[in-house]
Amino acid sequence: MLDVAKCAREVGFDHVALIDPGMVVTSKELSEACNPQSCQRYGTCWTCPPGAGAFEDIQVNIRSKNAGVLVQTVRDDVDFYEDWDVLAETRQLHNGRLDRLAAMLRTEFAGVLAFSTGGCDVCDSCSYPDAPCKQPVEQRLSLSAHGVAVGTTCQNAGMDYSFQNGRIRYVGMVLYE
Repeated sequence: MLDVAKCAREVGFDHVALIDPGMVVTSKELSEACNPQSCQRYGTCWTCPPGAGAFEDIQVNIRSKNAGVLVQTVRDDVDFYEDWDVLAETRQLHNGRLDRLAAMLRTEFAGVLAFSTGGCDVCDSCSYPDAPCKQPVEQRLSLSAHGVAVGTTCQNAGMDYSFQNGRIRYVGMVLYE
């Protein structure tokens, strides 16, 4: 049996917590915050609204899993009001780690879903809305679009999610069967 926590640490995550999907807190109000006024990704990919589907339908997808792992990439000495390049570099590092972890889990588990900050950027250009997703197995789902209360979910897993300038925490989650 694959040691999921060990795999997550091996790909480089700073913090790792095994979770039960029941620990994932969601709300429709959070998913509705993904709208054209608040996010430039709205309507541009299959994993963001409206392409992600109705809140009730995507909740079924989350609740159909029976295991998961919550992960964080932490970067210090960054001003998240000014260091846009550092933030983008750290997000890319985080998502690369998440993609590697999800690929490892797919070798042993069914129904693997990878979630991260923002919409999916696995492909250079998304086929939304003109054609089906080009990478449905590898797509990276948006925590926000799925209404995940990241802070509360981290707290449920015993993981810090405090905000302070000088430190950024990118959170990812992989659910599976």
